[in-house]
Amino acid sequence: MGATPIRIAILDMYDGVSNLGMRCIHNILNDWSISRNNAITVTVFNTRGNGEIPNQDFDIYISSGGPGSPLDSVSEKWDIDFTVWLEKMYTFEKPVFLICHSFQLACRHFDLGTVCLRKSKQIGILPVHTLIEDDLFNELQETFYALESRSYQIIAPNDEKIKKMGAQILALEKMRPKVPLERAIMAIKFSKNMYGVQFHPEADLAELRIYFNEPSTKETVVNEFSIEKWERIMDHLDENSPIINTHKHLIPNFLDKAIAG
Repeated sequence: MGATPIRIAILDMYDGVSNLGMRCIHNILNDWSISRNNAITVTVFNTRGNGEIPNQDFDIYISSGGPGSPLDSVSEKWDIDFTVWLEKMYTFEKPVFLICHSFQLACRHFDLGTVCLRKSKQIGILPVHTLIEDDLFNELQETFYALESRSYQIIAPNDEKIKKMGAQILALEKMRPKVPLERAIMAIKFSKNMYGVQFHPEADLAELRIYFNEPSTKETVVNEFSIEKWERIMDHLDENSPIINTHKHLIPNFLDKAIAG
């Protein structure tokens, strides 16, 4: 491996809530380090819990998903510090990848669209439709699948702000011809090095199988949705699950692009 390790910062936005996200992110980074023969060092910052924010000395930044509202924390110190950090990262053109809750916070801060509650919570292995070609989607189909677990969404894109910022909308949520609701934004390229997604590309098949088979998880899904919903999720988690390709390529594509730049 290279003599100088690539320094990666992870912003943990889970606020102490038990989750699969952080473990899956670490696994992807470890696998990528081995497959690309790149030495890495990883530092985790407990952003919501302890207000920890990384400085600008890291090579790559990944900010996780997390629970709760991306709107209610706007006046909290950790949120203010996070958005100040976002501005710095954008200005310094640092490689940043924002997942779900972090993506919602960034869209709210940069005013790129309306951040609001969905009509109902979304959970499942669902299609994501790309709008333009980008290195982020290398080896992925024009429509690929990913884990969604969210109560909020970004709709009504602010075209003026998007153009001024030099951002691009990369993907939208699944098509719903019979539903008279606007499709949510699923991915944005904020700058040449800053990306954000409204889904969970870190989700690992084996981890999800265990998680959704846990009695408490199954009970929650059945009570909030239906047994049919749980069965559909499990149907998408067989050995041919479409999320395998998303997990294998999307975040690694971002990492490849980050070090190439």
